Amino acid sequence: MTATRKQQVNEAVALRTYCKKRIQHIEQQRGSHKCTEEHQRRCTFMEPVEPIRDQMVPVRFIGTLRLNTFREEMRRGAEQDFHEPSRCRACLAKQADLAMNFFIRKKRNQLQAQLLQEKMDLHLYNKDTVCLLGEMLKDMPKPSDDPCEIWKRLLTTERQTSHNNNNK
Repeated sequence: MTATRKQQVNEAVALRTYCKKRIQHIEQQRGSHKCTEEHQRRCTFMEPVEPIRDQMVPVRFIGTLRLNTFREEMRRGAEQDFHEPSRCRACLAKQADLAMNFFIRKKRNQLQAQLLQEKMDLHLYNKDTVCLLGEMLKDMPKPSDDPCEIWKRLLTTERQTSHNNNNK
């Protein structure tokens, strides 16, 4: 026997067993309703009919249904066409757009890095120690200046700073 034939036999046995149980249940329910008042005492002593929801479905039948469902899903999955981005115009256009955005972002970052480096170099050249000392000493009096002139400039600057501080 092949596997599929064996499976079909198992399915038929499981289905037959399940149908027999259902028929017996229906017959028991029909028989319990035929009780007349005279036989009421005998009917109460009969076995209670179990509700349909409590009856078990055969495990073989459930397994068979699961297997059939799985096979059907696999068949549908095999029949589906797969998307190929290398042949899709929309995908190719989106890929080109993303490549262009990446290129622009990369070039902008390179230019910004270059500009920043130039600014740092300019700052280092203009703000080194010698330049800073030169800027500070440019406003200082020279030793060849007249001492009276030095005192006058010092007092005028002092008055201006004290006057500015009082106004604030």
